[in-house]
Order: sequence, then C-alpha cells, then structure tokens
Amino acid sequence: MEATRLSQVVWSINIMLAILLVLVGISIYWIFKYDEWYPNDIASHVSTEHGTDDSTDTQSPIRDE
Repeated sequence: MEATRLSQVVWSINIMLAILLVLVGISIYWIFKYDEWYPNDIASHVSTEHGTDDSTDTQSPIRDE
C-alpha cells in the first residue's frame, strides 16, 4: 500500500519536470526566433574597420590617410 502511494508521488514529480522542461524549451526557442519573426526595420551601418555600429552618427568624419 505504501509503495503504491510513493510511486504516485514519484510519477507526479516526473510529469511536472517533463512539463517544465517542455515549457522551458519552447521559451528558449521563442526567444531565439523572435528577431527572425519580428525583424527590426531600422537599417544600420556597421563599420568594418572597427566593428562598431555608427548608425547614430550624423556626420561622417573625413580622414586623411
């Protein structure tokens, strides 16, 4: 009688853990795919020389090289 009751507790914990893992997996998948599903329409320019985003620059400096 006690073993049956203990087995029910173990199975309920297993089911709750399975549900938790599935929901965490879905959440992580949604987070990684969010930018692909809802892309940002703002175009930015990335400087290849320094690898920085200079989309906020209003004027481009003239460099003597």
